[in-house]
Amino acid sequence: MKSVSGCKKALMLGAAAITVFLTSGAPVFGQVEAAKASDPLKLDQVVVSATKTEHTLGDVPVAAEVITKKEIEQRQVKTVADALKLLTGVEINQSSGSWGDKGKIQMQGLDAKHTLILVDGQRWLGGHGDATDMQSIPIEMVERIEVLKGPSSALYGSEAIGGVVNIITKQAYKEYSLSASSAIGSRATQIHSVTGGIKKGGFGGLLSYTYRESDGVDEETDRYSEHLVSGALGYEFSPALKVNIKPFYSEHKMIYQERTQERIGVNTAIEWVPDSLSKLTLSGSFFDYRHYTGDESSNWSTLAYDGEIMYSRLLFDRLLLTGGYQYAQENIDDQGKDYKADQKLHSFYLQSEINLHPVVFVLGTRVDDHDLWGTEINPKGSVLIKITNDLKLRGSVGTAFKSPSLAKLYADSWRMGPYLVHANPDLKPEKSIGYQLGVEYTFQKRHLAKVSVFRNDVEDMIVSKIVRTPPPPYGMYWENIDEAYTQGVEVSLTSRLTDTLTAQAGYTYLETRDKKLDKELTLRPKHRATLEFNQKIPQVGMNINVTGLYVGERFDSAYEGLDGYDLWNVAVTKDLGNNIQLFARADNVFGKKDVVDEYDLDGARFMFGAKMNF
Repeated sequence: MKSVSGCKKALMLGAAAITVFLTSGAPVFGQVEAAKASDPLKLDQVVVSATKTEHTLGDVPVAAEVITKKEIEQRQVKTVADALKLLTGVEINQSSGSWGDKGKIQMQGLDAKHTLILVDGQRWLGGHGDATDMQSIPIEMVERIEVLKGPSSALYGSEAIGGVVNIITKQAYKEYSLSASSAIGSRATQIHSVTGGIKKGGFGGLLSYTYRESDGVDEETDRYSEHLVSGALGYEFSPALKVNIKPFYSEHKMIYQERTQERIGVNTAIEWVPDSLSKLTLSGSFFDYRHYTGDESSNWSTLAYDGEIMYSRLLFDRLLLTGGYQYAQENIDDQGKDYKADQKLHSFYLQSEINLHPVVFVLGTRVDDHDLWGTEINPKGSVLIKITNDLKLRGSVGTAFKSPSLAKLYADSWRMGPYLVHANPDLKPEKSIGYQLGVEYTFQKRHLAKVSVFRNDVEDMIVSKIVRTPPPPYGMYWENIDEAYTQGVEVSLTSRLTDTLTAQAGYTYLETRDKKLDKELTLRPKHRATLEFNQKIPQVGMNINVTGLYVGERFDSAYEGLDGYDLWNVAVTKDLGNNIQLFARADNVFGKKDVVDEYDLDGARFMFGAKMNF
């Protein structure tokens, strides 16, 4: 494998060389329109996360995918994790045990800790195993979900090795509104929510509350309840100057171990568009995550806040430059592991989008300077080639990193089962280089086909080393010693078969290898396929959605083979006039169970409910 540092130098030299070429046609601020809600191809859907600037999905230079609010409503899914299940190259881990984590995402065969989770562009915290859980994000507030695959540290820094999931929540309403929904289902599940919005002059407000509870598979260990509160406040001083403030609060309680997780925070953004060629954004966030258990053995709190300034400017009608600075700080007080620690991070990034129609280049790099593990520089280059209006090629290569957690750096001599875990302050970040190459073809204006290949090489992976010197507890030490790769092919086809019937199919082929053990990575299916049909029946105000998922063979932690399985789900929605909607959803309709690595699969599940709009 070509070294990560060598590839960084090549990318940076390439960025410097290509930036001098300037010709025509870059997007102008404020001129990207929203997608048509009825278009299943979504080529006109707005996407921001890929470059931190507005593009339509059909013209974005960096490969991206979007899940719309309309798709979420048609499928009647109730969590962000469920909304992501049909994407190619994505695996959702919902087997959380006593922690209650129900929404960790693995991308392109990499660990969940290598996926960066953002809400409105700000990092989301909380979860077990050095990965972020999405369970506590209320689906009722989601406007759309933007997904980037492959290395994205050139814009977003640490964790963005496998990709980025950015959940865009609803803005403050532009009119008065009120809606409420209630649902009950299998496993004593209840979900109730109410959302209201107001508008007066330049001010808009939105507030949403959701309550969830369920007994899970095993009531003794899985039973939980959740309170989720989120809002949006906005003020438009003028069409060129807007302020948005989005507060949130969540509480997740489990009976087992009297475990409680709390999240409270706020995201703030000020946008100023002085003219059609430039945009300035000031943003900041505050996030307080707290975790408790009844015996206080796992009590800890994480306080994180950051501030960012970003400026974009269109030059010569063909070069869009985006640059920014970000400061982030995190403080941890872990009573269970008996340590306190903090970290500070200064980050700078610069990106150029160069439109040499029909070719568009995106070249960027980010510098992250940490107060302990030093400086990381991660460049990325992407290209979009429009062979015709319907046939496009996209490719990218970039580096990324995952910083060691504060627990691995500072938490020393704490018990985890039969082990005594030791800190290693000399740990380095995990590093990767990733490649993406894809082709996209639209035909007959009703069908969209995509084929892409990818490879990710990761080095300096942090793993545990066990020293079994009797008597217990045995020593556990963290080391940067592992290397791995993932590579594969993703294929998808979206079709509007009739004006009321749409279909989507996806397939992922995955190869993985732990280079140290010379074995496949565990719990990574080599084959994965998805299928979706959505039928609208406007004459009676009904929508029927059918989805299928096949997960192929894979190895467990003992390298024993696990059989493949398939799942089928059905959702039906019925409108009663303009203000009332009834819905029903059946998951795992054929009752699949006893899947070793999918604890949550324990027979068919059903949910019924109603929603009212005023």
